[in-house]
Amino acid sequence: MDMTQYFLALVVLAGLLGAFGLLAMAIQRGWIFNQLTGLTRMVAVDDRRLKVRESLIIDPRRRLVILQADDEEHIVLLGVESETVIKSQPAKPVPSRAEMP
Repeated sequence: MDMTQYFLALVVLAGLLGAFGLLAMAIQRGWIFNQLTGLTRMVAVDDRRLKVRESLIIDPRRRLVILQADDEEHIVLLGVESETVIKSQPAKPVPSRAEMP
């Protein structure tokens, strides 16, 4: 085998890896799914009523979560076998990105 065959094999390998990368990116961004099915996202991300505002891992078995449902915030302690609502209060307004430093 001479050097041109090795070079050709490397070019083909690079082309295949690039094609697989483009395919993976198209699947991840939803381009292929949208084109094949004609479906788009039914609910915009900002239109959801339930949001996880913050989460804190206390230990391997427990987690503290601040949930926002409509205009209420709930601080919930999640465990392996139980959930406990610690506090519920009206939701604080979220600062817009223009107001953030």
